[in-house]
Amino acid sequence: MAQTSAKVTAAACYQSIANRGLVAQPWLVTESGTVTFGQLRARIDAVTALLQGQGIAVGDRVVIATRDDAEAAQLFIALICNGVTAVNLDPDAGPDRAQSLIAKATPRLIIIDRDLLARWPGVRAAGPVVEIVPAARSTGVFGKLMTQKPKREGLHALLEHQTPQAPPADIDPETLAYILFTSGTTDQPKGVSISHRALFAHLATLSRRYNYTPTSRILNTLMLSHADGMIQGPVIAFFNAIPVYRPLRFEVTTINLLLDSIYQLRITHLIAVPTMLSLILRLGLDQRDAFQGGDFKLLVSCGAQLEPKLWEDFERTFQVPLVNVYGLTETVVGGVFSGPDAMSREPGSIGVPEDCELRLADRDGKTVADGEHGELLMRGELLMSGYFDAPQMTAEVLNEGWFRTGDIARRDEAGRFWITGRAKNIIIRGGYNIHPEEITEVLQRHPAVTEAVTLGVKDLDWGETVVAVVAADAAVSDTELLTHCAANLEPRKVPSRIQRVAALPRGRSGKVVLEQVRALLAQAPSARAEANGPSADDSERLLKLAASCFKTSVDTITLASRPRDVPGWDSLAHLELVCALEKEFDLRLSSRDIMSLDRLDKALGLIQKT
Repeated sequence: MAQTSAKVTAAACYQSIANRGLVAQPWLVTESGTVTFGQLRARIDAVTALLQGQGIAVGDRVVIATRDDAEAAQLFIALICNGVTAVNLDPDAGPDRAQSLIAKATPRLIIIDRDLLARWPGVRAAGPVVEIVPAARSTGVFGKLMTQKPKREGLHALLEHQTPQAPPADIDPETLAYILFTSGTTDQPKGVSISHRALFAHLATLSRRYNYTPTSRILNTLMLSHADGMIQGPVIAFFNAIPVYRPLRFEVTTINLLLDSIYQLRITHLIAVPTMLSLILRLGLDQRDAFQGGDFKLLVSCGAQLEPKLWEDFERTFQVPLVNVYGLTETVVGGVFSGPDAMSREPGSIGVPEDCELRLADRDGKTVADGEHGELLMRGELLMSGYFDAPQMTAEVLNEGWFRTGDIARRDEAGRFWITGRAKNIIIRGGYNIHPEEITEVLQRHPAVTEAVTLGVKDLDWGETVVAVVAADAAVSDTELLTHCAANLEPRKVPSRIQRVAALPRGRSGKVVLEQVRALLAQAPSARAEANGPSADDSERLLKLAASCFKTSVDTITLASRPRDVPGWDSLAHLELVCALEKEFDLRLSSRDIMSLDRLDKALGLIQKT
């Protein structure tokens, strides 16, 4: 039975594993294996003993930084069950940012992949470290003949030697469950603090809205270092005692496998962002019956605004009900729902609130009438406690229980809300929130850059792309600036385009006038057009384009380059290359073309065939 009461706690979820006989049932299934509820409970008990041995108490903070999804999810839940605040970091973060966040968190313990310690050299100075080390397996003739267990090191060795202890049976609901650092500058990182009260109240809301039952099976491949990946994946599966599947990474080449798994694994709920839906709609047309196996119930779109046409086309093509959820990291994950009920459902709208209140306010804070535009404010149990150790930033967005979302909206006569603009300076690219100030800060650290500003530009495939406008020494190339960004930012934050200007337009106060920057962007030729020139042949244009997408120098790639040869050619860059090829060469690539695009010379063949 789905947990539907806000009074359900971490302790109740932990206890239900034994009470309901769930020990042998799968909780988390990843590419590397299955973690049962019994194994999860054992891990919670071992982590409890480890924390007690380290003198780590309720309310203390522990940092997690790992690429191992199963490890991240188990540690996250074990910490929450102990009332210890989990600080889950993105392993793709640049060294400066990672070290800044860890220092800000002032953790009692840092649990981290061994290879990340080499990339983030200053971590050890921030607190005690426990390494996550992959198990070393026996090799050679004698190793194969022996049946001994693989050698364990680091965290795993520590946990094996613990005497299991049950976690606390009672935790103050105002204790912080986790802190999730969103973007923000290195000097002022923004740590969203979510209490047990907010987390478990919202888990109950989501469970009720999506109608999770004992037979539900969730598929969620979103990143676990982000709220929609962790909370709408392993955490809500723990809350409802149901399995969550992460059978593969979402990439262009795995879309058909993903659709196959919906049928094969008897998935009932898929959690996705609009960019994923757009790619599935385009590349998965051979599997239009993927959701028709009899088990599937609901597709949840989150992370970014879902355009009406994509919503309607997807539902019509795949004959599957879709619900759009609106929320922010500051509201756990949601709060406002369009669908699946007929009253709230209207493609393009964010729907109606559940278990929270909304109002629209003008610049003076006064409520506006239906049909008028105002900033969207939220109030309810789902709200964050504040930004960690940042009372001034908290006061700017939280006032008398109302949270300023930074989105401009209107309410229609039926009571549904529609986002019409944005007051906050934020970029939403492929479902991920990006604060442009972080990118600007990194660019301005380059010695050749005089000044810079970053903003989002609307894009049909990504929602928005990241464009950096810079005044810099002409001797430094765009590629060098992008490489500098790639060394200090997560891949999805690296600008898709660098636009050069002599100087940024500023007002009387000295602030950059963003409206004038956007006007400059609209008038200027793209960086690609300037770089290519009318005389550049197709192969030269392709290599320059690929270098821009992969955030590398054109000298490091050739037409024979494959993804394994180019460090920057990951799934995100592959999608960017596909979109860029179509725009640059006026192509429309078929799903077969995109799937087979594993060498740049194949891309050249597609260009020259048209």
